[in-house]
Amino acid sequence: MKKCNRYLDALDQNLAEDSARWQDVLMHASRCPDCSSDIKFHTEMLEKLAETPPPAYPAGLHENIMQAVASDGNDSGSSGEGALAWLLDRFLQPLELAVPAACLLMFVFLVQINHEPEKGSAAVQAYSARAKSQTVRVAELPPADPDALEHVSGAEVKEFLARLEEFNRAHPQEPASVNAALPSIELVNDNLWRKP
Repeated sequence: MKKCNRYLDALDQNLAEDSARWQDVLMHASRCPDCSSDIKFHTEMLEKLAETPPPAYPAGLHENIMQAVASDGNDSGSSGEGALAWLLDRFLQPLELAVPAACLLMFVFLVQINHEPEKGSAAVQAYSARAKSQTVRVAELPPADPDALEHVSGAEVKEFLARLEEFNRAHPQEPASVNAALPSIELVNDNLWRKP
């Protein structure tokens, strides 16, 4: 059987003693054996804690704390690790501003290079001259007319016809050879009409 923890849950929630919810928990505890045993154990524990004297503090606790606070302020620059940290802070702080500024200047410089080519470079001048000459050559060609037929001379037509006649003589067409190359197709219904 599960143990009732309603009183312990109310203690964990730190309910005020004059609240209605705490009064409900106390009414419940008067009828519940689990909660009444928890109340008894809790009161006994509080009584024992009240009887025990407070622990003795070390005699030099205050002096030790004050010395530690004073030495922490004075020793920060004298220790080896503290000195290294101090030097790094001193030298890295200006770099925190210089590096982003350098990156921004490099970005502006690269943008300017992409938009304005160098005029004095021989390679750039040769490339631009070659590009201009190629543009002029393309511009000089007449536009192609899609409706115009290609001109074929009479000699080319006679030569083509002579070769066509030679081919036809060397390869005569036989109607049976064309049909022999094609497979015959028979349907299921064709067998019904065929006479034996």
